[in-house]
Amino acid sequence: MNGTIAASAVKYVLGASEDPERLARETGLSDHELPSRVPADAVDELWTRAARLNGDPDFGLTLGRAYQPGAFGLLDFLFLSSDTLAGAFGAAVRNVGVLSTGGSYGWSEHDGLVTLSRSLPTQNRHAVTFLLGWQLALVRVAAGKPITPVHVGLAMPAPHRHGDLAEAYGSPAVDFGRPANSLTFRRSELEIPLVGADPVTAAMLRRRAAQLLPAEESWRDRVRAYQAQHLGDLEAAARHFAISPRRLQELLKREGTSWRRELEAVRGDLAVEMLGDGSLPTAVIARRLGYSDERAFRRAFRRTYGRSPQQHRGGA
Repeated sequence: MNGTIAASAVKYVLGASEDPERLARETGLSDHELPSRVPADAVDELWTRAARLNGDPDFGLTLGRAYQPGAFGLLDFLFLSSDTLAGAFGAAVRNVGVLSTGGSYGWSEHDGLVTLSRSLPTQNRHAVTFLLGWQLALVRVAAGKPITPVHVGLAMPAPHRHGDLAEAYGSPAVDFGRPANSLTFRRSELEIPLVGADPVTAAMLRRRAAQLLPAEESWRDRVRAYQAQHLGDLEAAARHFAISPRRLQELLKREGTSWRRELEAVRGDLAVEMLGDGSLPTAVIARRLGYSDERAFRRAFRRTYGRSPQQHRGGA
């Protein structure tokens, strides 16, 4: 699992536990010894153990419903000081790395509706349900009135009962098993002036966020990491990153590469590893790497390394 979570978010979950000290011992995440960034897989375990310790199967949802904007500091105040909800979500998209890295944000518009999607570096249902509760709490405080999403999507399997989710999010349209977590609003609602709009404060906070953002992983690196695990097609990768295939190609082009070029590079690296095994026939390697047949694999390998798979295996 890739990604990191800011220590402030980890402390927030620890503080919501009925026994923070025990939770810290069980997860190795002491409130007094936390690094500034915590690996996402450790936080995944934190959510699971916190729910068990509290005896609350809906721990993430409970925490999201009770969230008071401001607890996450800089990112919350960037949202609240924006001019409109559209501007607030834009600030969140650009600066979410202050709070967490890994996954991605997406933004799409269709027929007067805007969908904001967020894939996380975890599928932990407590993290997922809290995420949307946190975002809706910010929306409602920033707008100064209740705003109901037209649709809510969750990147998790449907629980046995989910009436509480519909009630918490204020939307009867809640779907599960989505490629990313999402909130859909009417476009007109995103232009509502926010009650705490403060352009001077917002500009100051943006400068501070720029100083705190961790070094961003390139799209080339993200795509290569995805391809090394899945070797999927462009459309599947785009769904994973919650953006359109065209947008993903544009982002790679900016970095001087393409989906096909990176896929061939990853296939080449994996082929070398498999050939080093010595026991795998080249036909099996070709199939595992997604080539149409062994001949296509041999041609691709020769283009990359200047020799055939058999010559490579023989040390020629």
